[in-house]
Order: sequence, then structure tokens, then C-alpha cells
Amino acid sequence: MKIWIITMAFPCPSEIFACNDVMALRRTGVKIAVHGLRPKHRLFSQLVAERGLTDIWITHNSIINTLHGVWVGLTQPLLLIYFILWILKHSWKRPINLFKSLILVPCSLQIYDSARRHNPDVVHLYWSHFPSLVGYLIQNRLPKIVVSISFVAHDVHYPEFDSKDSYTGSVARNADLIQTITLANIPAIEKYDILKEKIVLSYHGLDFNKIPAKKEKIKRRIVTAGRLTHQKGFDDVLKAFSQVLSNWSDACLVILGDGPERKKLEALAHSLGISHAVDFRGFVTHDEIFEEMARTEVFLFMSKAIEERLPNVVKEAMACHCLCVVSRTPGIEELVTDKVHGYIVQQGDVDSVVKQVRQAFSHPEEMSHMTEIAYQHLKTNFDINYIMINLRELWQQQILMKQAVYLSQDS
Repeated sequence: MKIWIITMAFPCPSEIFACNDVMALRRTGVKIAVHGLRPKHRLFSQLVAERGLTDIWITHNSIINTLHGVWVGLTQPLLLIYFILWILKHSWKRPINLFKSLILVPCSLQIYDSARRHNPDVVHLYWSHFPSLVGYLIQNRLPKIVVSISFVAHDVHYPEFDSKDSYTGSVARNADLIQTITLANIPAIEKYDILKEKIVLSYHGLDFNKIPAKKEKIKRRIVTAGRLTHQKGFDDVLKAFSQVLSNWSDACLVILGDGPERKKLEALAHSLGISHAVDFRGFVTHDEIFEEMARTEVFLFMSKAIEERLPNVVKEAMACHCLCVVSRTPGIEELVTDKVHGYIVQQGDVDSVVKQVRQAFSHPEEMSHMTEIAYQHLKTNFDINYIMINLRELWQQQILMKQAVYLSQDS
């Protein structure tokens, strides 16, 4: 089975879940390729090496591929005309989306032409917004190929696509398989006139082979991780930690990640008088993140972002037996049951974070028991190998169904 994944860019530092999916799919025995609509990330070579992707066929929006797409459009003018008319039909009321979509026309045509020549069994739209451009071309010009579409996180509520007359809706309604990573997304997907029964739940899973062996925890050590942006709530983490530190002077906070808010956060730590106990580690490799978590008692995740969906970094912390205190984001209850697998607090509720961390530090046996329950829950429901095997089987069913339809037409 040949699976093509259409995404925006691959790999990305903040999208380890996409790399996990690709690697797990490859382990199921499928031939996999990844085609991105954006240019190559500046850390491409480093990320490919770190994440074991060197033997995966990965393409990007490049000058050569753009020229190839222009050539496809010029040599197949009717295809180009119908494609642009389709984009105009679904985007003329949304100028920003129209502009971005037209920019992506050449790259979309290049990927379509490559699919025409290489004939994959499945084209999977990893995000439901701009990859739908490629989805349209495949559905209309290469109808024997199975097209599946995934609704993930920010693409679900992307303003330019949040209506049933968008081209995302058009492609989704004609897709062979519709997949999402959390039940919380289903109401938004139904707005595209898609029946709930047609939507398959398939979580972003975790590769437990990458999780380090259980290690002795450093007492009162707290870790948080992610891109340092305002929406990720690292300011709330620092404010909460300042109160925790007033009770336990030996407590420490490690912040893994970098981003535009780093200087502001360092200044906030200084103004709170906690700089001596806070370690801004900056960008670290994925293996280093696991090693840090393995020696940590508590993991804090205080995101304020509405597009957050079952964050992978929380799964990783749970797998490393960290007690997780997380903000309430869509679908989080599917990952963390409050007071069973960890604690859920309201976004911005610093006092509740402090209360739960104090509870954890004051009752280490209870914390240890809770982290073990969380690990078992994660192992049962979020093992990526089982998730990808199930997804492969769903694709195989769609391939067989489509083959049966065309065989009956031929006869």
C-alpha cells in the first residue's frame, strides 16, 4: 500500500506528532511519502536526522516544484481554469484565503502531477485547510485514488475555512474517509454537513519505544515545555511557580523550548525574584525532552490557545510518569481525567495550579499512584502502533471498496 500525506511543512519542530505518525505507519509495512505546501524548514536536515526520517520521500514548495506546477497548468489549461474557478467559488468572500490559495496553486498542481505519475493508493490530507487544494485535484482527476482528510487542531477553527461553503467542506463531503483526533472536534466537522457516523476518531498516539526507562525523580522538580508564545501561558507557569517556591525553597522549574516571548518571560522571572530557580533551557532535542521529563515530578501545561487539542507534550509527560497539571482545553478530558490521571484547571487560574502542586509535593505516595494510573491509561488508549494499524486497515477497506466500484463499472 502506498500512502501519500499532504501537509503544510514536514518535519516541523512543534509537530512531533506528525513524525510519530509517519514512522508508525512505515512500521506497519506501507510505503509512505510526505508532500508539503510550504518551503523547507530551516532546521530540515537536523530534524530529519534526529527523527529518523532520512529514508522517507519528502517534498516541499520550492522554486523547481513551483516551475513544475506552472508547466502543468500551462500544458493542461482546462485543469488550471477549472481549479482556479473552484477556488474563486469557495473563497471570493474571503480575500486573505483567496490570496493564499492562489499562491499555493503551482505547488498543488505539481503534487497532483506527481500523484498521476506515481499512482499512490491513498492521498491523506493531514490538515483540513490548504491541503484540500490537492484533495480537490485528486478527487476530480484521479478518482481511483482514495482521499482521506483529517481535522486536527487550528485547522478546525481556521477563520477562513469555518463554514460549509469553504473548499474544505467541499472536499470533506466527497472524501472516502474523514478522521479527527478528538471527539471535541466533531461538532465543528458536522457544520460541513457531514454526518457524525462518517467521522472516525483516531488519536495522535505516542511511541512508547522512545520513552526512557523509569528513573528516580528529582524532588520538587517542575518542567514545562513548548514554543514560548503568549498563548502557551508560560507567564502563568512562572507566577504559579513563584508561590510554590515560597513553600519549598528547593523547588526548581525547567522551561524547555524557545520562542518570541523568551526575553519577556526571563524578565518576569527576574521581577518575581525566582530567576535563581528557573532554568530557561531553550530549544532541545526530543530525546533531551524525554530525559528531562523522566527525572521530573510535576509537569505544568497552562496553554490559553483555543486550538489546543490533546497536546502531545502532555502525553509525553504522562508516559514519563510526571504528575500533569493542565489547563482546560478542548477534548482534554479524553486524555486526563481530573483527580485520576492528573489535574485540570481553568485557563489562567494560577491559584488552582499552586493548590494542586502543593497537594502533589505534600503527598508523594498519592502522586506516584496517580502517575502510574495515568501511564496505564495512556498505554491502553494512545499507543501509536495500534492506532496506525487501525488506520491502515480503514484505508485498506476504502481501497477495496473503491476497486469493487470500478470493477463493477467495467463489467
